[in-house]
Amino acid sequence: MMTIPQTIKAQRDFFRSGSTLVLDYRRDTLKKLDAALDKWEEALYEALWKDLHKSKEEAFLTEVSIVRGEIKDAIRNLGRWASRKRCRTPLSCFPSRSYIVTEPLGTVLIVSPWNYPVQLALNPLVGAIAAGCTAVLKFSPHAPNVSEVLGKMLDECFAPEYIAH
Repeated sequence: MMTIPQTIKAQRDFFRSGSTLVLDYRRDTLKKLDAALDKWEEALYEALWKDLHKSKEEAFLTEVSIVRGEIKDAIRNLGRWASRKRCRTPLSCFPSRSYIVTEPLGTVLIVSPWNYPVQLALNPLVGAIAAGCTAVLKFSPHAPNVSEVLGKMLDECFAPEYIAH
């Protein structure tokens, strides 16, 4: 287990390597997250029942399906979101051209509340992955079973220098 400063250093080093900037890497990572969600879905339902007494149907509707939709939307729109966009240039800068270039900034901290622990942990993670950032997740201590399952799921799929908890 790494300490917080070690985790931050490892994540910053991984981000500076440029791996997360490649769109295919981001798409593959999002697909990997979707596959992990599929694999761990039943365990998440059980954990949500233990912690919050959410039925399988409610857990699917309010947690899992929303994350799956977010993943599909990110995969579908990633190219458009990452492309540079032309914008108006002020007359004082004539004859130049102006563009908006979206770039990831580094490491993201995601703090998940207790009431929708899966959705509110993984939806921001989808955005961080799509943006090309690394992420550190802090799960709610009020949903310990869900936190344990999510931790195991993320540990199985991602290196801690990319996505840590």
